Amino acid sequence: MQISSKTPHSFLRLLRPLFVFLFFSSCTVGPVINSTYNDNVSFGNYQYYAWHDTELPVRITGNGPAYSPLLDQQIKIAVESELVKEGLRPNDEAPNLLIAYDIAVPGQHAPEADTAFAPGFGYGYSYWYGYRYRYDTTNLIDFKSITEMAPGTVVIDLIDANTNQLVWRGWYEAGIDPTVANTYDITQAVVNIMSRYPPVPQASQ
Repeated sequence: MQISSKTPHSFLRLLRPLFVFLFFSSCTVGPVINSTYNDNVSFGNYQYYAWHDTELPVRITGNGPAYSPLLDQQIKIAVESELVKEGLRPNDEAPNLLIAYDIAVPGQHAPEADTAFAPGFGYGYSYWYGYRYRYDTTNLIDFKSITEMAPGTVVIDLIDANTNQLVWRGWYEAGIDPTVANTYDITQAVVNIMSRYPPVPQASQ
C-alpha cells in the first residue's frame, strides 16, 4: 500500500482553521468581574433576603443623571432572580441578608460626601439615584467607595441583616448609563457580578 506524500499537508490544511480559532479565543479578554467578601462569614446560612432600607437626602438636579424607576426595577429583578437560583427566598419581615446596589457616574455629577455618616460606615450609594445606605464596611477586605470606581460601574452589596455589616461586594465596570434603561445590558451586568456569589474560599479553588 502506497501512502501519498500529500496526505500530511491536506491534514494540516484541515486543522488550520481550528488553530486560528483557538489562538484568537485565547487572546479574547472577557468582562472583568471583581468581588470581595468577609471570609469569616458562612454564606450557606443565608436563606432569606430583602432590600436594604434607603434614604434620599440628596437628589441630583441640573445637568446630572436623572432618576430612572425602570432601571431601578430592572436591577432589582435581575439581582433577585440570581439569588433565587442560589436557593434564597424573599422575606421582608425576617430577612437575614439585605441587598443594596450602586451605579457610579462621572465625578462632576456626584453630590458631596454626606458628613452625617458615623465613622466606620461607608456610603455605598447610587449617585444618580441619590440613595445613601448606612451599613458597616470595616470587615470587608479592600473596601473602596463608589467614588473611586469608574463611571458606569455597577456595584452589588450584600449585608448581614443581624449585624448590619457588609459581607459581600461584587462590581463590574459595565459602562452602564444610568439615565437609560436597557434590559439586556443591566441583566448581563448583574448576571456577571452575581456569578461570583456565593464566594468560593481560596483554599478550595
